[in-house]
Amino acid sequence: MSVNDLPMLVLLLVLLSSFASAVLHGATGMAGGIVLTAILSHIFGVRDTIVLMTFALVFSHATRVFLHRSHIDWGSVKIVLVFSAPGIGIGVIIFNHLTPTAIAAIMAIFLSLSFPIKAFAKQRKLKTSDPLLAVVGSLWGVLAGNVIGPGFVLAPFLLGRRMGRVVFVASLAVIVLSMNLLKLIAFSATGLASLELVVLGVIIGVITIPGNLLGKKILLSMSDEAHQRIINLMTMLIISNFVFLCFFPNSDLLFSR
Repeated sequence: MSVNDLPMLVLLLVLLSSFASAVLHGATGMAGGIVLTAILSHIFGVRDTIVLMTFALVFSHATRVFLHRSHIDWGSVKIVLVFSAPGIGIGVIIFNHLTPTAIAAIMAIFLSLSFPIKAFAKQRKLKTSDPLLAVVGSLWGVLAGNVIGPGFVLAPFLLGRRMGRVVFVASLAVIVLSMNLLKLIAFSATGLASLELVVLGVIIGVITIPGNLLGKKILLSMSDEAHQRIINLMTMLIISNFVFLCFFPNSDLLFSR
């Protein structure tokens, strides 16, 4: 694929969607990347979208790390990164052998699982100890190597560290930025990251920077309860999208290689 081959209206849709989803990402710390993945999957297909989004999200997460750098819970971040790193490599190897339908199914399943996990954590008033976070981080790493937006599964355990919304957004940004950098190395090594995907991913990433700046203002103005309601609503909409792609993986592509 080449950026020059994109019809102008499709390119405009990609750029506008990138900015809008970045605003959402900046305001919630989670939903924006997976919303944009859901939209672009209808244009480029699930597999290529996940690769190019990995490049784009480096810019988006790096912006949020810089904006909230004084709020990062480095203790929690270090535990997750140390124990998730091996799993990310395994996850990328698995991803290389999955069909687009399987990828869409995994996205739908793991997002659906985020609801009972959050309900369990809330009911039990989960307090995440260091050993529990290490175990969760190890399992999360394998999932992170396959999909975009694995923070939905990790979130209840980070919140179990008694994080407020700003500390949560800052800490998750560091974790997922590091994860995406590892995925870039793995994607490049396995030949999944073509030059065209890299170029488009960088363009999308640059567009997300001003969106994250606006999202920060929204984040600081909302309550923790409103933050959770927005995430839950977006999760349900995105699950529906990936269920659709499970049954119609190629019928609605606007552009493909």
